[in-house]
Amino acid sequence: MKPPVLVIAAVAFLVSPHLCAQGRFLVGVTAGASSTSLSGNTPENGSYTSKLGFSAGLMGEYALTDDIHLSVQPSYVRRGTGVAFDVGTADMRDSLGLTLDYLSIPVLARFLTPGGTLFINGGLDLSVLLHASLTDVNAGGSVDVQNLINDLDLLMILGVGWDVHWGPALLSIELRYGQSLFNAGANDQLAASAGISPRFRSSGFQLLAAVLFSL
Repeated sequence: MKPPVLVIAAVAFLVSPHLCAQGRFLVGVTAGASSTSLSGNTPENGSYTSKLGFSAGLMGEYALTDDIHLSVQPSYVRRGTGVAFDVGTADMRDSLGLTLDYLSIPVLARFLTPGGTLFINGGLDLSVLLHASLTDVNAGGSVDVQNLINDLDLLMILGVGWDVHWGPALLSIELRYGQSLFNAGANDQLAASAGISPRFRSSGFQLLAAVLFSL
């Protein structure tokens, strides 16, 4: 864990309503599920497979105009991938699982349609690595590989969603795609220990739900 980063993110989230006191501000919580994998150099006689993950966090949104909102969403996010190898059968078989836990800080611009029901968004997600582990699917057990993964990741995000006003709350559902812009591997030790090249990047889809309240 990296406590200073968590403290900075929490303080920034709490003080942001005061910075935006002159405009419309919404705060709430968000959670979701994801399907992620890796792209880039694949292991010899192997391929990357999708892995389910999840996220949970806070959300603050400021209405720059009625149709354009700026959104900050500090969250805990779990990403990862399976690694399947050719074992001489018709289908490759999952042998390894790489799990990556991040403090994710997406900063997005949301563009709403007239009436404020449908929206598209885009932006960047700065992610700080909290933990990384490599699991042997067949034998069981996992090892800590955080020192083999870069501490920071930066993702490009694109999404589309739907807002529903329900009493004082705003319910938001979003399908989001994220693609890492940097290689995740820190050095060649991951290739030596698991056959995974350091030149790989995370990518995948998230289905997110959020509940927001206006201040």
